[in-house]
Amino acid sequence: ITGKERHKPYRIPLRTPMYRETSSVCLITKGNENTSVEALKELNVPQIKDVITVLQLKTEYKSYEIRRQLIAQHDLFLTDDRVVGSLPEILGVKFFKAKKTPAPVNLLAGDVEKEIKKALSCTYYRQGKGTCNAVKVGMTTMAAPELADNIECAMNAIAKCISKGWDNIQSVGIKTGKSLTLPIYNSLPNPPTIIGDTGVKTETISASSKDGAAEKTEKPKKSKKSPMSRPSNISEKTQPKKRAAAGAS
Repeated sequence: ITGKERHKPYRIPLRTPMYRETSSVCLITKGNENTSVEALKELNVPQIKDVITVLQLKTEYKSYEIRRQLIAQHDLFLTDDRVVGSLPEILGVKFFKAKKTPAPVNLLAGDVEKEIKKALSCTYYRQGKGTCNAVKVGMTTMAAPELADNIECAMNAIAKCISKGWDNIQSVGIKTGKSLTLPIYNSLPNPPTIIGDTGVKTETISASSKDGAAEKTEKPKKSKKSPMSRPSNISEKTQPKKRAAAGAS
């Protein structure tokens, strides 16, 4: 995974949407004449329970306690994609710790209602600086087959967003907000690549004793194909009484 942090998340489609009509979604808009709050509230999207502007976030939701209540009140936050870059500084750390960073939608699309419904049928992969990421794929109220389908669908889409795809994914697990992680997939890292490696390794060892110098040459042997195999290397620290030199051909 690249070390660059990405504020705009990847949209990951799900076979069974997580956010039903009973879910509570808050829409954050830029707040101009093209995307008026009243027009957005009149859309036929029952999940949208609240529409607020960026200006309201800066003024009415400025205090820590009111912002904490806002986070707890909604299951998902959507925002105008034109203000995604400025939201981290406005929202503060609390939104990110609660894993409720707003997902972007295009409020200037020809069919805004269709755009919002499409956003609600997806989950979002947010690429951080670390090597571990969590992505929501379902609710505990969903049936097991629905969750299994969403996991399979989401992982195939997420792999396309990661550099080198599945070759760069070493483990996958499932968990709830308060449970331990249950591993469902593990993979060993790719073995180190040796330039010019032909699959055959020759090792020559030179040693000296008190009686005199002696040399020993091992026969060529095939290198193992284990992902954990590494070129053998004998150092003076591991062999204090012998001088060793190893080479590969």
